[in-house]
Amino acid sequence: MDVSAIPFNRFLGLRAGDTALTLPADPKYHNHLGTVHAGAQFSLAEAASGQWLLDRFGEGAADYAAVVRHADVKFRRPATGELTAQAGAPPEEAERFLETLTRRGRATIEVRVQILGADGSATLESAFEWFAQRVRA
Repeated sequence: MDVSAIPFNRFLGLRAGDTALTLPADPKYHNHLGTVHAGAQFSLAEAASGQWLLDRFGEGAADYAAVVRHADVKFRRPATGELTAQAGAPPEEAERFLETLTRRGRATIEVRVQILGADGSATLESAFEWFAQRVRA
């Protein structure tokens, strides 16, 4: 599944690339200061964390439901231009998550996301705690 196809993400204009999600440069995302609105950045980060998680599920994604349980976000600097989200978790955490999910049918994982501006500087750093549970055997 491609999270950019989710209606809300499509409404926002998020675009999926080979390894990252992007929010295009567009004044419709600007706040009262002329920089990218915090809500648009948060939405990009949340979507990127979800895409990372879906990529770990692979073909079994339809057997599970996952929701964000907690988010920790720090805005580093004003964002301008096209934004790119990079998401990930340490390999050992991803392994633990998948093993626990398979064994118990439920698990949590923290996915870290960094939003980068057009100049490559971090505009947002975040951690999303996801809870996943088996819904089909």
